[in-house]
Amino acid sequence: MNHKQKRTHGFMHIPCHELDIFILSDGYFGIGYHQPILAPGIPQNMVKNELRNLYLSDSYYEAPINVMLVKKADRIILIDTGEGFYDEENAGQLLHSLISAGFTPESITDILITHAHRDHIGGILSKNDELVFPNANYYISRQEFEFWMADEPDFQKSKNPEGGKPSIPLVRKILSVIGSRLTKFEMGDLVFSCIQTQAAPGHTPGHIIYTVNDGDISITNVVDVFHSPLLIAKPDWGTQWDIDFETGVETRKKILENCYQNRTLICSAHLPWPGIGYINKVDDQFQWVPKVYNHPFLIKLKMDAEIDAL
Repeated sequence: MNHKQKRTHGFMHIPCHELDIFILSDGYFGIGYHQPILAPGIPQNMVKNELRNLYLSDSYYEAPINVMLVKKADRIILIDTGEGFYDEENAGQLLHSLISAGFTPESITDILITHAHRDHIGGILSKNDELVFPNANYYISRQEFEFWMADEPDFQKSKNPEGGKPSIPLVRKILSVIGSRLTKFEMGDLVFSCIQTQAAPGHTPGHIIYTVNDGDISITNVVDVFHSPLLIAKPDWGTQWDIDFETGVETRKKILENCYQNRTLICSAHLPWPGIGYINKVDDQFQWVPKVYNHPFLIKLKMDAEIDAL
């Protein structure tokens, strides 16, 4: 048995009523020590102390790439496509996870793009510039499309204005290749009659979060609003990955408060696998509470809904 291969991909199944939701692993990425990408400008001793308080490594940062798939009757909707072939050492495992969950690239009918960073759209094209999902139609917010396709995308409100510029040619190439299959929607639109999009700008101008609804079951994917439990506890500390740093902080705090007040079940692209849980608040500090589940590949939300109804 190839134990290494067994550890590099996987999936979580979340059966609902009419829908089936899957969280697929694309692997993970690492950046070494957290700063300055996370918590830029914050004194290192404060960051290390908070990391220790959260039982996180205070010497290196790694995060998963969690990709959601929604099966609705004969539509199989993939939300983002992972890193693709750009980090074959640690990531690019989405297709293995997809197949393990019982799907094929050819079976994907729709791909919803939450934003156009490489770890979300890198899996659209192969090394040979061929479509990995040959039968899929694509959807992206109008604001996100217009930002990347503008003559000079503006990164001046980032804490690292030069950091995002190298990605422009890749994003434009991918969006151009899928252009004939690409539909642009407004942030806040309902898509596929079961996915409610919501504007969450800051990380990128057209970054969306979304809620998958199926009767009395719903799960909100906050995508890249926070990349670590550190930014849940300290939302003001922010990240250089946010194209508009201050808007990113404002969005993060608003979404955290809403999720806490409404006891929203959320998932995330980069919180620890499988990235599903809740936001709590203790002594005015938000905290990440992972969802409890007992099956290694299955989360039973229908049972939760039945208990809540009692």
